[in-house]
Amino acid sequence: MLLAQPSPTAILDGLRADARRPIDFHAAVFPDTVYVGQQVTYQVAVLLSEQARSRLRRNPEFLPPELRGLLAYELGTPRHAAPRTYGEGVFEAHVFQRALFAVKPGAVEVPAPQLSYSLPQSASYFSKEESFVVRGESARVVVRPLPDEGRPAEFTGAVGVLRATTRVDAAAARVGDPLVLTVRVEGRGNVKLLPRPTLELSWATVVAGSERVQVDSSGPSVRGAKEFDYLLTPSQAGAAVLPRLRYSYFDPYRGEYAWAETMPADVMIAEGALAVPVAGEEPATLPLRPWRRQEASPPSSWSRVRRVGGGALWLLAPLPALLALWQRRRRGQMSAARSPGGDGVQRPERPHDASPAGEARRVRRLTLEHLATRLEMPVFALTGRRDVEQALRRRGVTRSTTRDVLTLLDDLARRGFGAPPMGEQEGDATALQAQADAVLERVHTEAVGRGRARRWARRAPSVGGTTLAGWLSLAGLAVAGLPHGRLTAQSSASFPVLVQEVHDAPGGAGDAALERLVQDGMAAFEGGRYQQAAERLGEAAAGRPFDTDLLVNWGTAAWVAGDTVSAVMAWQRGARLDPLAADLQERLRLLPSSARGPLGDVPMVPVSSLAIGGTVLWALGWALLFGLWRRPPRDDKPASATRRTMGGLLVILGLVSGSAAWWGTRALDGRGLAIVRRPDALRQQPGFSANTVGGVGTGDLVQLTTTQEGWARVTHNDGRRGWLPVSQLAPLVPPSVAR
Repeated sequence: MLLAQPSPTAILDGLRADARRPIDFHAAVFPDTVYVGQQVTYQVAVLLSEQARSRLRRNPEFLPPELRGLLAYELGTPRHAAPRTYGEGVFEAHVFQRALFAVKPGAVEVPAPQLSYSLPQSASYFSKEESFVVRGESARVVVRPLPDEGRPAEFTGAVGVLRATTRVDAAAARVGDPLVLTVRVEGRGNVKLLPRPTLELSWATVVAGSERVQVDSSGPSVRGAKEFDYLLTPSQAGAAVLPRLRYSYFDPYRGEYAWAETMPADVMIAEGALAVPVAGEEPATLPLRPWRRQEASPPSSWSRVRRVGGGALWLLAPLPALLALWQRRRRGQMSAARSPGGDGVQRPERPHDASPAGEARRVRRLTLEHLATRLEMPVFALTGRRDVEQALRRRGVTRSTTRDVLTLLDDLARRGFGAPPMGEQEGDATALQAQADAVLERVHTEAVGRGRARRWARRAPSVGGTTLAGWLSLAGLAVAGLPHGRLTAQSSASFPVLVQEVHDAPGGAGDAALERLVQDGMAAFEGGRYQQAAERLGEAAAGRPFDTDLLVNWGTAAWVAGDTVSAVMAWQRGARLDPLAADLQERLRLLPSSARGPLGDVPMVPVSSLAIGGTVLWALGWALLFGLWRRPPRDDKPASATRRTMGGLLVILGLVSGSAAWWGTRALDGRGLAIVRRPDALRQQPGFSANTVGGVGTGDLVQLTTTQEGWARVTHNDGRRGWLPVSQLAPLVPPSVAR
């Protein structure tokens, strides 16, 4: 194998110096055609003439070129070459080197470097200096892609000349006690970009750990080593064998693929405190749920209508009560302004006339003032009989009450301004006052505020202080809020969301095909064919993504078959759809701790009941307050205070219940969560060359933040943050389900 690199002064052999320059500057690359990941040596040479050497007061300044698509390392120390003759001049040479690595195929341009220096104009010490700038040659590197011929299936992109070794921190362990396995890959090449080897063991769980890199660029080529840690937790007692690990890489100097193999090692595993399940025991401890085909949900368009209706009910329920309160206060202000002395003007008191005619005039005057206050109009607008009739009818007073008011006013006018009827007694004034109070009470009950429609004229009978119209408004809950099934966690973007999404996914299996898949899967599970059962039940769950029974059975079959990713996905989705299911909560406790924790805990919150109850209490409380504020003032102040307290308490309880339901929907929302498919390293930046912040294992729950060029920024269940390849993540809620 030829591992030769160009000589540290190779650039001096082929350059042509310009003798007219006191300082000459050149650049070149060796070789100019490489594979992806192969080292390119970039050399620059500074040639100093004897005259420039004697006059130079300070070192020249080197401005390196901007390298795009290349990773650079400084190689060794600058080399000083003996003076050489170029043409008619003798130059002293200084050579600087860099190692460049291309990360993608194609033609890469290396711009021309620049060197600036200053020389005095004469030999005098106080002579002014003159600045000069010289440029070297630009270079072009052709980067070839790695060949497809002979590429192993396990190849992950390592380039160089490598070898691998392994070591374990202990030769003996116990079941449940972790071991640290370190795989060291070293050799020639850009070791920072070496990917992590794949390791799977049947006798232990494997979790990727930290990574360490050592780079040595003191020689003509970049060398180094990269160590990968793995955390092994044995699950079986006895003699275990750490198998031979084969690390595939591409040798650019030979132009072929090769293997770096490690030596196998024996590890003794003693009995530990970890209980190991016996083969065939899982079906007894994790039984399948009996499955019954669920009815289809309403169309998604109807779900959106009910979502909008539920939100509109929460926003619009307080408006009638608040409007009634505003109108009541406005009427009170107008009444105070129109009452005698209410405008701040001192009016002389009228002399009291105790005669029957005077009492009739007084009752008529008070009756007109009360009518003007109730009808929200000035008293002078009720001078004529027709004016009073039109004002009463416009405010929704019934014909019979209007007729009684006109009859009363005519009778009082005849008694006060005309000849009294024969046989009138002084006690008749008390009867007139009682008759006027009864008629005014009817007007107060029937009249509505200014601007109301005619249909409000005939008030419906009230029940317990709340109008029947207010009670009928609660019937809108059946259309706007009440769900036909369970509340789905995936529809928790806004509250209240009394919505059931469609159980039949587009393109799902038909009823007959679905039943056949479920029956085949359950039969395979009972027969011990757990992998086949997981496949059949997983396909059925894909057709019915909101069927909790299917999700539970799919997760059970996947867990017994050893598919942790599918088990976490199925049980987590099922628990978020039915958080009150005790068997699902027990299954969640079987998952690894990294699949539970802050991101994986599913609170047992009855979201649907809280949402419905909160909506009903909210609407009922505001309906009670609306009926209380809409009624005219009464003398039963204790009863009004009790109803006001009850209405306010119902509103507060509805708000608390609705807030709890909103929190529950947010806690049960599975969108934005993902499951790690295979062990990998969590990196500080997107890219395999970035430093790591620990590892992640199969089935770990992470929360997605952002994505960038095939990498995802995630927050781990234990609080760590970093970047993982998108290909290593499986969304907890697939895009076809999260609507």
